[in-house]
Amino acid sequence: MNYLIVKVKNEFKSVLSQKKNILANILKNSDEEIVYDPNHKVEEDEWFVLKNFSEMKFFIHQLRKSFSQSSLNQIKNDQYKNIQFLLIYQGNQIHIQRITSSKFIDQKRFLDYSGQPKITEQKKQIEIRDESDAVYFQKEDKLIFRDLGKLKPIFRGISELHREATAEEVTQFLAIPFILLKDFDHKKVGTLNRKRIADVKEKYDALPQNKKNLLIKYAKDTAGIDITDDKLEIKNDADLKNLLYAMDQRYYYADIYDEKRIATATRLQD
Repeated sequence: MNYLIVKVKNEFKSVLSQKKNILANILKNSDEEIVYDPNHKVEEDEWFVLKNFSEMKFFIHQLRKSFSQSSLNQIKNDQYKNIQFLLIYQGNQIHIQRITSSKFIDQKRFLDYSGQPKITEQKKQIEIRDESDAVYFQKEDKLIFRDLGKLKPIFRGISELHREATAEEVTQFLAIPFILLKDFDHKKVGTLNRKRIADVKEKYDALPQNKKNLLIKYAKDTAGIDITDDKLEIKNDADLKNLLYAMDQRYYYADIYDEKRIATATRLQD
């Protein structure tokens, strides 16, 4: 059985259940899933993915396998106008759609030409789109989505995935011993680089020293930044971006074309 529930203010409500799918499920294709990266824009056939989603602090109880529609009260007619988002449960997939004012259809007249032409009136309806804002796969414990911004009102705190490093974090990062600042300090770090630092610093800090040494060597070999006294010179925000790309292991060499390239995304391998 497939069912639909909605979030109304601070409460989840039951809407309906039916045997037929409410919308089409997504065919699983891990080649189209890219580890979330705020610097990357997904193509039409790609999705960002967050694995082990149930372990993240913004996970909501209503996505758990143990959750039951029968525990909810039925929505009342005067509550539909306050719907914030809906959840569609279809087997292993839970489709998530944010509801905004543009999704409400009220007192509209249409020419229906699906058969014999006729005029129809639509009253008090909510549009359910073919493509959801996100889909959660329960068995795989992963969330796929295209636009993080649309999920912020649904998963409170998910914006942390796209946060900027604090001034203290930026200062700590720039103080890493293999970095040499030349007329540059934390006040000159741009917004995008602050977001990159928030991600890269966390990864770098978690590495054991032997892997840090390997990453430092990789950065020196690939970042294309001047080196003085065995330290990478950071003279401007562009140098810093190149260093952050290197520390995220974005550079690779296309030997046939004899070119150094930058990877714009990371794909997961099962």
